[in-house]
Amino acid sequence: MKSVIKITTVGLIISMSILILQCEGRTRFYRPDLPEQLCAIGIIDIDDTTIYDITFWWHHDTITFSRSIQFERSYQREYSDGLTDSLRDFKFRISNEYGDMFIYNTRQPTWNPEVKIPLGLSFESGKKYFFHGSEKNAPDISAEITLPELPPPLTLLSCKDYLITLKNPSDSSCHALFLNSCDPDTVARTSEIEFSFPNLNPNSYYAVLLIGNYSDSKWEWGPGRGSNFLNFSILESNTYGFFSDLHGRRTFQVFCPECFSYIGFMENPVRAYFIDGSKIPAETCTLKLLTEYANGNILPDSICCFQVRLMSIPEEAYLFYKSLYTYNLMSDDPFRELVNINGNVVGGNGIIALCRSRDLIVTISQTGKMYDPFF
Repeated sequence: MKSVIKITTVGLIISMSILILQCEGRTRFYRPDLPEQLCAIGIIDIDDTTIYDITFWWHHDTITFSRSIQFERSYQREYSDGLTDSLRDFKFRISNEYGDMFIYNTRQPTWNPEVKIPLGLSFESGKKYFFHGSEKNAPDISAEITLPELPPPLTLLSCKDYLITLKNPSDSSCHALFLNSCDPDTVARTSEIEFSFPNLNPNSYYAVLLIGNYSDSKWEWGPGRGSNFLNFSILESNTYGFFSDLHGRRTFQVFCPECFSYIGFMENPVRAYFIDGSKIPAETCTLKLLTEYANGNILPDSICCFQVRLMSIPEEAYLFYKSLYTYNLMSDDPFRELVNINGNVVGGNGIIALCRSRDLIVTISQTGKMYDPFF
């Protein structure tokens, strides 16, 4: 009797397994082919006058333009016809309560256009501005933005510069400036910057950025000129915040892809640290950040100073990046809930924001080993 029950149980298990496998193999789910929409992303800092041109030896690159809005039309991977599609009869304009301030038109098919806002176009804090875009095969989009006030002034509390030694660096560390991986001890140039700003308006939202300014070279093949965004980490803070990639901003890095075989160049996204003013527990927000901006053979006259940038952003921009942060945080969780990406683009997707900024200049003085690319 026991053997019969055992055989019956085994048979049921095999039958159920075959049935489940057949169901999984035959059932496929497809999302409906949704209508295409225009997408727009633009974080425009109206106070940014920095020229992000970098020259490293024989390589020159313009990293970013601070007043630009990127457009594209949405598509779904299941329907590949949208992958190579371009915008047709694309039009875009910026206006205020008195009328149009800026108009951009193109009748030529355009692939993911980037509209650069003229530097001479002026905006006023507290005023509303209206953005409108249209394209032949997608619904019109619009956005309404109120320019925030200038952020409060920043105060430098301390600046610590030092060199650290990384023992036996791996390929994953071959991403910073002038890495000499033949040396088993890789020297990293590092700075800690502690600063604060008063919490004058708890209803404000901020983004913190770091910029490195490179000194002019004395030689034709110079080590570096211009300015470059730098990524950083937060060592200490009295205020909760989060990191997210800031769209439209890039950081330029020199790296050794195969460890000393040659020097390469690449761009990476810039990470900004976002803060909700209502979360600042005291009258002052204090942060200490850490940046590692050179590895290996260090140039004594590379970075001459930093710009710690505090940027006032609209609430819509803060919520947009907060939703992206939450989405990325939960992307590997199979039991996660759906995360809606916030934005202010009506009729489409994305975020368009006008921002204001204030910089804190931090000078440094370090020396290091001289790098010569010809020896």
